[in-house]
Amino acid sequence: MLFAELTSPEIGRLAPGRVAVLPIAAVEQHGAHLPVETDSAIAAELGRRVEAARPDRVLLLPVLWAGSSHHHLKFPGTLSISSETYTRVLVDLVESLIASGCRRIFLLNGHGGNQTPFCEALYRVALARRDDRPRPWVAAQNYWSLAAPQLAAAGFMESPRLTHACEYETSLLLALKPDTVNMDLARGERAARESRYYDPLEYGPCLVHVCETFEAMTAHGALGSPEKATAAKGARLFDLITDSLVDFIDDFAAWE
Repeated sequence: MLFAELTSPEIGRLAPGRVAVLPIAAVEQHGAHLPVETDSAIAAELGRRVEAARPDRVLLLPVLWAGSSHHHLKFPGTLSISSETYTRVLVDLVESLIASGCRRIFLLNGHGGNQTPFCEALYRVALARRDDRPRPWVAAQNYWSLAAPQLAAAGFMESPRLTHACEYETSLLLALKPDTVNMDLARGERAARESRYYDPLEYGPCLVHVCETFEAMTAHGALGSPEKATAAKGARLFDLITDSLVDFIDDFAAWE
């Protein structure tokens, strides 16, 4: 069911027995060929598909379109909330959902820059709710991380993993909103580093965290191989990722 279309009493009645799914994303540059809404459009569509697959189990919230994207601010079109503020925003939203009666909350992430803040937000909520009985379950994950085993096994993508404005994101947008994609301008960068310890794209080993902003990795805002993207790949990606998310929701709903 859709959270925003319910009344307050309906939410109070339904929330304890549903999984509240909050898609979190960003509005930021995605190279010369993708719109700045890319992350939010994908996250919103995945949330829609999950709710459609489990309408009696999921309480779907509107996508949180603003994300933590300060590392993209050198490129026009990026709208960002600082990591510190974004962490607080996520904590406040989760606490609001708990106050509404939600006992299982999942942050469905569509933007890599949100990962550090959502981990910190979950840590803060865990400490604040450590004595609650029953304790609310709050989880968060990137959609590509939850689907990683299935993506690796599928074998139809030509790039090792999702990066930014890459083959994966471009294919997803070609399947979802093809009129917003300009494939004539689709080009990415490998951003290779001569190291056995660090690969910013994580195509190879990435064993350390490195202080590096986005413009140091790409001059035009895109990584990977977006020129290899197709709408057919995007359709298969949406189906595969949705199945992975639904599998998680089914499991999460049964946690005691």
